[in-house]
Amino acid sequence: MTMKTTFEDRLLAELQGEIERREADSSVPAARRRVFTGRRLALAAAACAVAALAVVLVPGSPADSPAYAVEQNGDGSVTLTLKDLEPTLESQRELAERLRPNGIHVDIQNLDARHVCRQPRGEQLPAGKPVHPGEAWMITLHRGDSVAFENHEDTGGKTWALAFYAVKGKIEPCVQTETTKDFLEVTASPSSVGR
Repeated sequence: MTMKTTFEDRLLAELQGEIERREADSSVPAARRRVFTGRRLALAAAACAVAALAVVLVPGSPADSPAYAVEQNGDGSVTLTLKDLEPTLESQRELAERLRPNGIHVDIQNLDARHVCRQPRGEQLPAGKPVHPGEAWMITLHRGDSVAFENHEDTGGKTWALAFYAVKGKIEPCVQTETTKDFLEVTASPSSVGR
């Protein structure tokens, strides 16, 4: 008996062959597309550089306190710039922590409105220079020098810095004396600033 191959038989055989070829091709993995191309890496690097620069240049960033700046000098000294002439107690404490590793002492006194620390408490360093009159005060400090803040509480209970000054070497302890004034006087000296 002879079987004639019909069109349908030939079509079926061809389709079965096509299916076998596709199954054989699917066992070979498809070429993967590269995720990290040179162009994408360059774009990502540029975006990171712009973000890093923005963090450094943005005013008020964590790298710099708005109340003060401490700059290291090549000879081991530091330049202190008080940008806020009425620093808060918290800013004064932060400054003390920043200056301590440089061997600079910070004395923070909290006094009532009727008392001040008896002067002198040591050999005062040159008064420094106002950076912009009434806006900032700058002084260079060496290892062992001291910075003092005298904070006073007014009759309303608000605490604020009346005076700050720098002393060569370790500062003497504060001996409280009564002030003869009924109010705290504003002074213009860069080494003693009040409000």
